Amino acid sequence: MGGTFAIGKIKGIRIEVNYSWFIIFILIMYSLAAGYLPQLYPDMQVPVRWILGAAVGILFFISILLHELSHSLVSVRLGIPVKSISLYIFGGAAQIEKEPDKPGTEIKIAIAGPAMSILLSLVFWAVSAILPNSGIAGIISIPLQYMSATNLYLALFNLIPAFPLDGGRILRALIWRFGGGLQKATKIASDIGKGFGYLLIFVGVFLAFNGYIFNGIWLAFISWLLMQMSLSEYKSMLISNVFDKIQVGQFMTEKVVTVDYALTVQELIDHYILKYKFAIFPVMREGEMIGIVRTETVKNLDREHRGTKTVGNIRTALTEKMLVVPEDSVSAAVSKISQNGIGRVIVVDKNGTLHGIISNTDIINYLSIYGQINK
Repeated sequence: MGGTFAIGKIKGIRIEVNYSWFIIFILIMYSLAAGYLPQLYPDMQVPVRWILGAAVGILFFISILLHELSHSLVSVRLGIPVKSISLYIFGGAAQIEKEPDKPGTEIKIAIAGPAMSILLSLVFWAVSAILPNSGIAGIISIPLQYMSATNLYLALFNLIPAFPLDGGRILRALIWRFGGGLQKATKIASDIGKGFGYLLIFVGVFLAFNGYIFNGIWLAFISWLLMQMSLSEYKSMLISNVFDKIQVGQFMTEKVVTVDYALTVQELIDHYILKYKFAIFPVMREGEMIGIVRTETVKNLDREHRGTKTVGNIRTALTEKMLVVPEDSVSAAVSKISQNGIGRVIVVDKNGTLHGIISNTDIINYLSIYGQINK
């Protein structure tokens, strides 16, 4: 996901925070300091309210992280690698590298998150229960009680049988086990997820029209996001089913138009960009690929420099996410295309020799044709 920064690794899993997370942190802190705490504790000093609000925001961050980390650690233990965990405005997501191969594996991974949230709810409640009701200890118990309830709600919400929530994944696993294969189960669970999404949107609109404007709009927005995620997960599963079995070397476009690093930018425009109308061109120097040049970069270059600057001057360095080898699956290529920001991957062998290219357009056209002949 764009706009994220890494804060470290746990058991080899990269932990990332999206900048949107700070929005929910501020909302939590503000809602407690300006709404929840003044109503329950009108005599509480203002600085104390804001400190407690910030404490709850931090504890909420930790709770979401532990929820997602539970999914990830169980996944890794069951032989399914996890690259990263991203925390963002609506919660968190673990980037699990492949679908579970058995329904039982799916259930174990899915149940781990809600189980951790319930455990945290009990821990927060137990610690707050043994603290005295007055003084500093009494103040400390306030965010603990709040987080006990929040983690319980988090577990219950995630157990709603709406794919791709944890409950929806458990439902998919049960359908998969008793009613057919993974694709059929995903379609049914995805449709149920959309149904829950529409229901929750209706509830959100109802709340908004009955005075609970913020809560209603927030619920409707989260429900809409749930529906989009459900559709996206189903499409991703279809793509994996189609492309896991095809190697890049069988799928790529082999005839790749390359440009020499010594060309001026104006020559690039006249003889390549206007002729071929491609968004990028691999850049070659003495038979070696040294990067790519993007039409976007050319567009942003001042016109007076187009006759003096060379392709080598404005090239973009190659990164791992731009490259695949012929033996990779097309699914791996799709994954990199979604991450690298250039809409394609370049196919090279282990020696770095250029073999071909795969673009987003290739993927879309293939899926369109595949869908027509497999209806």
